[in-house]
Amino acid sequence: MKTFDTKLIIAVVATAVALGSFTYHYATASHGFETGAIGGGLPTVANVMLAGQVMRPGDYLAIADFSPNYVSGHLLVRIPCDPTTKKPLVTPVAGHIDELLDRTWVAQAQLNLIPHASSGGIRGVTGTCVYHSHIPAIDLAGVGNPGAPRVTDIGLLNQGQTNVVFRTGNTASFTLLRVIGDINPPNQYGPTGSMPAPYNAVNFPEVNLSNPQASVTTDTASHSGH
Repeated sequence: MKTFDTKLIIAVVATAVALGSFTYHYATASHGFETGAIGGGLPTVANVMLAGQVMRPGDYLAIADFSPNYVSGHLLVRIPCDPTTKKPLVTPVAGHIDELLDRTWVAQAQLNLIPHASSGGIRGVTGTCVYHSHIPAIDLAGVGNPGAPRVTDIGLLNQGQTNVVFRTGNTASFTLLRVIGDINPPNQYGPTGSMPAPYNAVNFPEVNLSNPQASVTTDTASHSGH
């Protein structure tokens, strides 16, 4: 009768299990099978503690994803900023990131600098600034950059060419006010949707910029009632 090496069998099984745990599949799909949330079916607050995180050039860091619901709410971030211009070193962005490229539309979020809650840094040291954002801001007057009109995804994007390191106290928080609708057809962005220009084309902020802060706009006026 043949004998079996028990240790060898255990090793083979363990290897098979380990390899199996790394199995993954790609899927390309729309949100058509999702109907969206009704009433209080979504979390009302998303908090992300950023201390210790490092964003490399081109990195996107998600704060909230409500797909397929597009929502309204308030974004508050405390992130590294340029000590002179008070512009963020990573860009808060909002819009819709879809599995399908031609349904993706993302832009810089509307930003209000809150100077009395910010520290500008000294002698060239990176500062820490607090920004408040109305999501969406398309119906507000007096904003430099209204951003996306239908927002399912909120995050941070490193548009520059260097790493950005988050320090103690760096945070991002989004508070949900209400669900406006869902991004399913015919409400989607892109050429197959019903939205007017410029939302009928793909849009995503550029990365690998030598001066990413140049394209970032901040507002100083208050926008009450939102």
